[in-house]
Amino acid sequence: MAMQPKRKAVKVGVKEGGGEPPGYKWNVEILDQAFEEAMGFLDEAQYAHLANQVRELAGQDDPTHSDAIDIRPIEDFHEIRDKGGVLRKLNVRVFYMVHKPARAVVILGAIKKENNGPTPTGDRIRMRRRRRLYLESHQADY
Repeated sequence: MAMQPKRKAVKVGVKEGGGEPPGYKWNVEILDQAFEEAMGFLDEAQYAHLANQVRELAGQDDPTHSDAIDIRPIEDFHEIRDKGGVLRKLNVRVFYMVHKPARAVVILGAIKKENNGPTPTGDRIRMRRRRRLYLESHQADY
């Protein structure tokens, strides 16, 4: 018998159809690693601010584009880019993928960006690996 890949531990952020009318159009799943990463450098108010941005994406027909949120594609996933305001001097990136079969926005990770150039290669590799492991652990579902 073939071994099934171990499921990535995830938290459910929002459910499709939940929230204020007309409701969310996408589920939000947060990898435990992503939550722990974010809480390593964000306070509660900063986390709430970024969570609101993710909820905003969950209400969109296409969560890879937004008029209100700065989103950029990176390889096979996307990043929310934000700084200033409640984040103060932090330059934050939240990485996510869209898993269409589950109708889910999956939060892969978050970083406090320290450089002015592109997203560091190590962070991109880590998010690519998390995306691959998530998809491997969910392929039997669909």
